[in-house]
Amino acid sequence: LFIIDYFHRIYNLSYQRELLEGGQWWRLFSGQFVHNNSSHLMSNITALVLCRVLLVRVYTERSFVMSLLSCALMTGLLIHVLLPSYNYYLGVSAALYGILVAGAIAMLRRRSFFGAALLLLISLKLLQDYFVPSAVLPVSERIGVPVAVEAHFVGVLAGVLLGAAQIAGALFRPAALPPK
Repeated sequence: LFIIDYFHRIYNLSYQRELLEGGQWWRLFSGQFVHNNSSHLMSNITALVLCRVLLVRVYTERSFVMSLLSCALMTGLLIHVLLPSYNYYLGVSAALYGILVAGAIAMLRRRSFFGAALLLLISLKLLQDYFVPSAVLPVSERIGVPVAVEAHFVGVLAGVLLGAAQIAGALFRPAALPPK
């Protein structure tokens, strides 16, 4: 994220609807990994590490990275389609909501109580941010941009889609053949 952020300072890699519609399609993805300032970057890196710790029993290192990249791409696409008022977006927080939801779904599939608790906490946080906008004001002031609460909901949708895809993949994966 530090390297991507360095290039963002030079080239402005954020999601910008007008530029995206002008052919810069990569902004769907790059906008998820760039940040407004160092406080925004460090907040998201801290959240990323916390997500990894919470999901260590669900995802290997490789599957965590692939799930994060998948959530980031889906979040960018869904922001573009479902949030037409979003002309500018940056930060990985929505994709982090997505990977947390996908991980919680995987935990539920394993009958883990922690998955249900995680979904409840995510739901309560989103509802607080949406219905009590003053709750996110200190964060907005620190990161220098408004918190994109609606994008966090879109990230959750990306997580639900990823979780469903992971379940479908597990259901349709051929069983391993016994050794000969």
